[in-house]
Amino acid sequence: MNAALAAVFAVGTGVVVIVVAVAVVLVVSIVAMSLRGRQVRGAKRRDLARRDLDEAHERAGRAERDRDVAEEQAGRAERDRDVAEERPDRRTDDES
Repeated sequence: MNAALAAVFAVGTGVVVIVVAVAVVLVVSIVAMSLRGRQVRGAKRRDLARRDLDEAHERAGRAERDRDVAEEQAGRAERDRDVAEERPDRRTDDES
């Protein structure tokens, strides 16, 4: 009976070892997939952030160009007003 009991324990131990090994493999696989998913999500997030930054740079460039144009137009209007003030003889009768 000792031999039969030893065989049962051996088989039981083998089954337990196999079950534990399968569980470890499953846990490692799940963790690996989770990390890979985080990498993919992180890459997508970085890509979106990079696009947002590029768009912000474009908007800043447009705003700078708009500001330059507005300053140029304001300067031109001021020069025109100064020229008009220097030449009172060019005023029309309505302005006098």
